[in-house]
Amino acid sequence: MDFEKLYMFNPFTIQNADSKEIADTYSKLQQELIDNPDTGFQIAKNIEIYANMNYLLGEMIARIQQEYDEKKTDISILENKQIYMQRKQWQETNKDKAPAMSYFEAMAKEFIKEDSKKLAELGARLFRFKKAYESIDSKQNALKKKIEAIRYEI
Repeated sequence: MDFEKLYMFNPFTIQNADSKEIADTYSKLQQELIDNPDTGFQIAKNIEIYANMNYLLGEMIARIQQEYDEKKTDISILENKQIYMQRKQWQETNKDKAPAMSYFEAMAKEFIKEDSKKLAELGARLFRFKKAYESIDSKQNALKKKIEAIRYEI
């Protein structure tokens, strides 16, 4: 069938596409959607388009999740190193008893503040993509129910 585009993306090669290509493909799929579909065929076509749009969103979610996880790990490593360095520096320059660890943790948090903001922005971006995915999934389910209703009306 010419209209059947479900699974039009190869999971083994989609990772080679850059984000702009994915965004462009997503936009093209959006343009193919039929406004107010009223036949079973048109509804089924929209369901397939939504499935492909979700596949692309899923790829972007995977990419952002990977970036988020890597950044979170990097920040954690940087924070732990900073705690160690701050404590070591304190011990080398002061003869007094070192303050509680929470003091050095607070100093390290200040040091990674900007990276933490970037991580939060990345988390928000990930959240938006996940919500878009859920929204399209809901739209697909609604269309599936509509197609069922049409089938029973015939």
